[in-house]
Amino acid sequence: MKRPALLLRSIVVLCLILIASVGGSAVEDFTFIQATDIHAPMPQSRQVLGLLAGQGEVDLAAYGLKVPAPSFAIATGDLTEFGGGNGWWEEYLDYWKPSGLKVYHALGNHDNTWHSLLKQLRSIGQGPYYSFDAHGCHFICLMSATIQDPRPSFGEEQLVWLREDLKRVSPATPVFVFFHHPIGGAEFCSPYDWHRVLDELRPFNVVLVMTGHSHSTVARVSAGVDEVIGGTTFGPNAGLTYVSVRDGVLRVAYRRAGQPAPLEARLEKPIPDRPGYPGIVLDVRTETFPGEDGAQEERIVVESTLRGRDDVEQASLTIDDRVAVPVALVRDGDVFRASAVQTTRELLPGEHYVRISYRAGEREYTRSAAVTVHSPRSPAGGRRLWSLYLGAASKCTPAVSAGRVFVGDNSGTLRCVDAATGAPVWTANTGAEILTEPLVAGDRVIVGNGDGLVAAFSTKDGRRLWSFRAGAAVYSSPVLAGGAVVFGDLSGALHAVDLRTGRPLWVNRDAEYSIESKPATDGERVWFGAWDQYVRCVDARTGKLIWKELCEGSRTATAAKRYYSAADATPHLAGGKLFIADRKYVLTVYDASSGRVLSSREGVAATGVSEDGKAIYLRQVSGELVKMDTEGNVLWSVDAGLNAVPAAPVEKSGVVYVCSAGGTVSAISARYGEVLWRYQASPGLFVMSSVASDGTVAFVSTFGGRLTAVSRK
Repeated sequence: MKRPALLLRSIVVLCLILIASVGGSAVEDFTFIQATDIHAPMPQSRQVLGLLAGQGEVDLAAYGLKVPAPSFAIATGDLTEFGGGNGWWEEYLDYWKPSGLKVYHALGNHDNTWHSLLKQLRSIGQGPYYSFDAHGCHFICLMSATIQDPRPSFGEEQLVWLREDLKRVSPATPVFVFFHHPIGGAEFCSPYDWHRVLDELRPFNVVLVMTGHSHSTVARVSAGVDEVIGGTTFGPNAGLTYVSVRDGVLRVAYRRAGQPAPLEARLEKPIPDRPGYPGIVLDVRTETFPGEDGAQEERIVVESTLRGRDDVEQASLTIDDRVAVPVALVRDGDVFRASAVQTTRELLPGEHYVRISYRAGEREYTRSAAVTVHSPRSPAGGRRLWSLYLGAASKCTPAVSAGRVFVGDNSGTLRCVDAATGAPVWTANTGAEILTEPLVAGDRVIVGNGDGLVAAFSTKDGRRLWSFRAGAAVYSSPVLAGGAVVFGDLSGALHAVDLRTGRPLWVNRDAEYSIESKPATDGERVWFGAWDQYVRCVDARTGKLIWKELCEGSRTATAAKRYYSAADATPHLAGGKLFIADRKYVLTVYDASSGRVLSSREGVAATGVSEDGKAIYLRQVSGELVKMDTEGNVLWSVDAGLNAVPAAPVEKSGVVYVCSAGGTVSAISARYGEVLWRYQASPGLFVMSSVASDGTVAFVSTFGGRLTAVSRK
């Protein structure tokens, strides 16, 4: 009974080989391993990776053939359970040693949220994104895990790098891409975040995208590309994915921990000799025209073409994947042309994205583009004064001082720009990502970076005045306590250095895990949270511990208590009390002097303090901005479309500024809670920084790589 099945398998394999040879695919025979979601220090993961020790020729039993021994491995994220501290990075690397394989690592959300592994990855010659060539193929690693945040994103700096990397790749070269989060995941800020990455890849011969995160073992077509989700190395799905190319045919199979060989087929196809995605051109622009009442109106004009298919049946268009726009589709020879027009009357002024989709049978082909609209008829819209392209995502809250704006970004660049015009004044390269809000103190501006550098630069010309090296990445924004600059690092150390010289003054090592958030200080004491469940107060002159207390989120959590620490939201002082939100979204209120817990409130992602110090602003995960006095009485509440990003509301000159995770900036009256204006600062890409203001103009940095100045119309 088995012979007909074996004969059929042989015929299928022979056909695939013939198809591959006709297509001209010329890559070597090779095999590699995909391992994902290892979560060191998980003991079972060590055992599963141990299966690779002494691995020779592989019996790819799922397809009834032998293939070469693995020549390398790819790890698609969640390498560790809680980031790289406490020796877990070293333990993870130790899991691989018996295999003897070269391993290419991609970071997952568990590797980046509480203690980013970027510094460790750079130390072994890799990084957030990189590429390599092997066996006639090109491999691209991207980082879908946001630095120090659990949500996925692809920062602008990755697209800039990807475009340059692909310039040296022939369209015929087979390309393998790997990162952690599956294509299309709902955790992204919007579909535009991952669509724009795929748009860069589609003109090339992308053979396979490898991801993880879901702990499932799945092969599927996602947005027009073959994707394999590689399982996990622990739990009921524990195993490894084997990827093999033989005679121009790609095969993927899964080997569960209890199996002697890869028995579960996932994907089998010939490697094509050219890109399989049709060429799509998308042109988007805006134009103004007089409305029926004579006032100026604006519309978005879209023109698109598709080449490479002759069976397109229809086209559709959306703005922000929310507003459906009618499309006219015509065929012109071997080209399909689509066009559409949409007024901006219902859109907020600012950044939006457009996506065209062509339907051909069961396949859909898409392309996306961002567009800036002014929405002149929007009565509550803000007005963009200028927007500076940074070329890299920025999670850094800008600092405004003396007519200048200072901002850092993920490329490690610190910029000084003219606040009135957006014209660059100077730039300084620090060598690694800057997440810290710049501290402007007199004639100098201080920032930290992901390689542990803390440096002071001249506000006048960007000249470096001094440098200090911490033992770990510095993502904790510096504060000034007297003549000391105070900040934390990911080793759990809180440092104080001299403002004028950068000379170390003291270091506190009481925290048992990383310090990420900006501390609070009154000049005599410093308060800070850490990813070890505790909030602490130390003496600003000596660094000696005054008190430490659990946050409510960690105290009430039933498991993984450290995950819920009050560690990424800035603490604020008001009325002799300390207010700080944790990752269970519980606000804990302490007596600032003693650390005694006074009260708590659920549903709070971050806090801010009023200019007069008499009230606290609450960023509610349900969307509202709440103003509360220091006794806990709500003064007003307004829906601002907010969510769980731990960015503090900021009050300046009687106006409170907040920004949603999706980039909607709201300016709200501090007295009445009335929305004064709104502006869309980002086209569906994350904003995780606070909004800065000089009292008239708001400044916001985005993951789309822009610093934008906005004011009331």
